[in-house]
Amino acid sequence: MSKMPPLHICVLILISFILAGCQTQMGGPANLDLTPISYQDLPGWKNDQMLKALPALKRSCSCLLSHDPSTPMLTRRCGGGLAADWRPFCKEISSNPPTTETAMRQLLEQYLRPYQASGSDGCTGLFTGYDEPLLRGSLRRHGRYQTPLYRLPGSKVRYKGMPRNRIVKGGLKGRGLELVWVDDPIDAFFLQIQGSGRIQLDNGRIMRLGYAGTNGCGYYAIGKTLIDRGEISCENISRQSIRAWLKAHPKQAESIMSLNKSYVFFRVRHGEGPIGSHGVPLTPQRSLAVDREYISLGTPLWIDLSHPDTGAPRIQSLVVAQDTGGAIKGGVRGDLFWGCGASAADYAGRMKSRGEYYLLLPK
Repeated sequence: MSKMPPLHICVLILISFILAGCQTQMGGPANLDLTPISYQDLPGWKNDQMLKALPALKRSCSCLLSHDPSTPMLTRRCGGGLAADWRPFCKEISSNPPTTETAMRQLLEQYLRPYQASGSDGCTGLFTGYDEPLLRGSLRRHGRYQTPLYRLPGSKVRYKGMPRNRIVKGGLKGRGLELVWVDDPIDAFFLQIQGSGRIQLDNGRIMRLGYAGTNGCGYYAIGKTLIDRGEISCENISRQSIRAWLKAHPKQAESIMSLNKSYVFFRVRHGEGPIGSHGVPLTPQRSLAVDREYISLGTPLWIDLSHPDTGAPRIQSLVVAQDTGGAIKGGVRGDLFWGCGASAADYAGRMKSRGEYYLLLPK
């Protein structure tokens, strides 16, 4: 099996934080080889606390059951299949959900069959992480709250093609588009890369923001420039190291961030979240972003990955394909959602794991 060049890995990690728009998309077999195996051959199959994945499974099954039964999906080794193939499993897990770990395993073994996935580079691929950031903000501009986050402009405002540097310098000022003011322009930049997050307001409330659209300019991974300039080594590149560099170089930070001309607009979200591309709320450590060219959203997978902490046990658990990402490309490629908070941000920012996954498809 060939390995990707280190720089290629670095660039992929830097742009893996983008979330695609919230819409249901079906996957296809594009060069994905599926080898049937037994459950006994799944690494760690008996050790995972699978009931933690039940909310993710039920949410995706609700979505799958709402599809037209003739909707094409990858449910078979040959690459074919229909949404109808998921109905027996999804009806059972929706109407009679398991209440014990043993019952959960028995249900999966009864309705689904495991297949090891292998892409053009073999069965081992790159797995990164993402999270739901938490920023500090205010509904009015004052004091330290000086960086606006904007709602998507209406049709009367010319914003398409307006690069990031023009927007942050006031290109949309005075149009009443400000949703909230935050206290850190670097945190605002990374929130735009993530596409959604929470704002801890100065009045004590929590505001949840979701992706609403962009200015139409292409995304650029600024970490590539920092590597090319020798500011950060490829081996040490991560969200944390990029953020630390920007903090340590305030006079250069904005010019570096504006090398990425893309600008993300937000909308206020209510209820659970964040919402992935499958249209359902994501579940921490149980939702995986995948390449929908290879895997249909809603598919359960078994992952076997190295942990971000050196020496920690491998991540061997049941997850569900519920999201996509701009850098999540390839037959064996994934982005694990870690949740919200300091710990989630730490793991998501450091995760660049090698690992494998297995599709659990209807019998």
